[in-house]
Amino acid sequence: MDDADRAVLARLAAVGGRVDPMPADLVERSLFAATLAGLEADVMEAVHLTEPSAGSRSSTVPADGVPTEARTISFTHGDLMLMIQLSAGRAGRVRVDGWIAVATPACLIELHRPGADPETTEADEDGRFSFPSVAPGAASLVVRRGKADGGAVSTPVIEL
Repeated sequence: MDDADRAVLARLAAVGGRVDPMPADLVERSLFAATLAGLEADVMEAVHLTEPSAGSRSSTVPADGVPTEARTISFTHGDLMLMIQLSAGRAGRVRVDGWIAVATPACLIELHRPGADPETTEADEDGRFSFPSVAPGAASLVVRRGKADGGAVSTPVIEL
């Protein structure tokens, strides 16, 4: 390889950078994926996704003016089923309401996001939990059960 080859490669890299630049959050998302991989949790499978109809709203608009549009995502892993509903919150935030169907539903739920400490909540005895105000963006939920109940499982990364 000589100077002419290096010049051609440098120009090619410059063109590639303009035509298809590296996403600004690529490093952060890569570190997030590596962090999730290090949790030593099995990964759940997304089994059902529903999207709201374009422009749909409930028959009534709440006093705060926030549309009640929502989407539901279900995940499964062995005997565990997790369903979450994502709905619009105030100031551009997202509300995450969830339900776990498993033999011992009372367990710890973690919400992992790139560049942020995990948020944690407990599922009640009926398996219900919520994260009332979350910033939109990439996230993954980790369900922490006792080792005898199957240990930790994680959802794939989803967009809130």
